[in-house]
Parts: sequence; C-alpha cells; structure tokens
Amino acid sequence: MTNLEDLVTEISRYEAIISEWDESQRGVVVGLKRAIEELHQEALTRLIKSVKQECLSALQNAVQDEVVYGVLLYHGLVKQPQPPLLQRVEAALAEVRPGLKGHHGDVELVAIKPPDMVEVRFIGTCGSCPASTLTLSQGVEQAIKALCPEIMTVIAVK
Repeated sequence: MTNLEDLVTEISRYEAIISEWDESQRGVVVGLKRAIEELHQEALTRLIKSVKQECLSALQNAVQDEVVYGVLLYHGLVKQPQPPLLQRVEAALAEVRPGLKGHHGDVELVAIKPPDMVEVRFIGTCGSCPASTLTLSQGVEQAIKALCPEIMTVIAVK
C-alpha cells in the first residue's frame, strides 16, 4: 500500500519536471490539474453527503486513513483538528503577556465557562490600572477571540 509521503513525493517529482517547461505548457498542465481537482472535490462532496446519511461511523473510520484525510483536507472537506480550548486560551494570553509585563503586570486565566465565556484576572499593576478595561477589550479579548472564535465573552474578575 502506498503511503501519503510516497504519493506527495511523486507529485513533487512531476511538479519539478513541469517547472522547467515554458509558460504556455505549464498553463495547460495547471488548467488540467484544476479541472481534475474540481471533479474530485465535487465527487468527494457528494460521496461524503451520501455516506454521512447512511453510516456516519464508516465516514469517521475512513477519515482515520492518512491518505483519505490528506485528500479531504486538501479539498477543504475536513477541518484540521484544533488544540483543546484551554491550550488555545493560554496561547492567546501568552501573546499579550509581554506587553503587560512591560508595565509590571500580568493576566491569568480564572475560568472557562461553557459554552462561550472566559474569565481572566489582571495581576500586578494591571489589576489597578485605569486602562485595564481598554487592555481587556483591545488586547486580551482580541487575542482570545482570534485563537478561539467560539468564545463570545471575555470578562475580568477581581
């Protein structure tokens, strides 16, 4: 059985050959490739809809195969798995920490309240800063929502 890495290597080999061709020849190949990809995407979309209605577990099993998953991901028919919400919230807070620490402050996660709320606490000088409301909305909240679009509300607690 051929694995994903072997298939990608083969595609890369052909791409290297084609890169040496003149522009008009490459244009024909690119057009052919696009047409084939559109055909495959439409066929896969229809297949997924049909299988999903009949047997969702079969579809979930198929996506466990690296080649199936890679092709479906390429066509935008599956999403890449995201890290857990807690990990993404912590990453967002890590993005804003350097600015807060520059003012001798920090922020800590207090709680994630499903389905869509995060509570944070400002510590150090940020805890008593008159601009903490602006820091919350323009810094912390934006960073969290960028990495966690499912979060709708970010509030600061004492």
